[in-house]
Amino acid sequence: MALKTEWTTNTFGHVYKGRTLYKGKTPFQSMEIFENQTFGTLLFLDGKIQISDGDENRYHQYLVSAPLLAHRNPQSICIIGGGDCFAIEEAVKFKSLKRILMVEIDKGVVDFCRKNYVEIGKCLKDKRVEVIYKDARKWLLDHPESFDVLVIDLTEPHGPSKMLYTQEFYRLCKKRLNHRGVIAIHTDNYYLFPESFATIYKTFRSVFPNILTARVDMPCFGMGWTYRMASASPISIPLMESNIRKMKKQGTTFDYFTPSTYLVQPTQEELKVLKARGRISTDQRPFDKFEKMEKYVTR
Repeated sequence: MALKTEWTTNTFGHVYKGRTLYKGKTPFQSMEIFENQTFGTLLFLDGKIQISDGDENRYHQYLVSAPLLAHRNPQSICIIGGGDCFAIEEAVKFKSLKRILMVEIDKGVVDFCRKNYVEIGKCLKDKRVEVIYKDARKWLLDHPESFDVLVIDLTEPHGPSKMLYTQEFYRLCKKRLNHRGVIAIHTDNYYLFPESFATIYKTFRSVFPNILTARVDMPCFGMGWTYRMASASPISIPLMESNIRKMKKQGTTFDYFTPSTYLVQPTQEELKVLKARGRISTDQRPFDKFEKMEKYVTR
């Protein structure tokens, strides 16, 4: 049995006991599949955990299903990033969707997950699905197509991905949303990464004022995680509940997701973080989560 260590900060991390099933590199990043009795298989990119068999449903139900349920009749979705393809697996559950597009720069991750996850190979055969291997920001700039739902499924703001966390990028996303369109992102942990948490929120809110926030435990991350979705007009919780009932009648249930999560108010500790930390990330001054680790973590 092998031990896989992931450092969350410079002084805190997680250890997974099991065995490495695959280790390699794509043109863009390193990749590892690790098997663990608690979580099943875990996917690591550049040493950072992305998903596990055990709790990927939590991640993708809040990132993908939530904005789709918040829309009255979603017919198109664009997933920015999402190379593991579990966002697509979640999207194909929605029968109203006519177009499911994913724009991902790293074909190597997609090919690997297609080969090693049966469910991914199956969902990629859905006739509504299209995968484009391009820089997502450049693709959005060059193609004026608009969507009912945008899902931003990226690695954390570090290296090239930090340019997809800026105010200018969110403004571009806003232009690519249809009337009453909904956008969803993941927004970090406020205790461990207050600077990242506050910066992503302040940048997102500078473009999208109507935001709902979900605070969800992610066991394989070893921490809580936050998800935010936004629209040009306020998002309706009763509409989400109604859509869940409709999908249940059609045979689709959500084993972890509940709209009531969005009604939980932030703690005073979280509000203090938002007041004292973070800034608006811009193209000229993009925020990099791991650039100054000692400064940006909790202590």
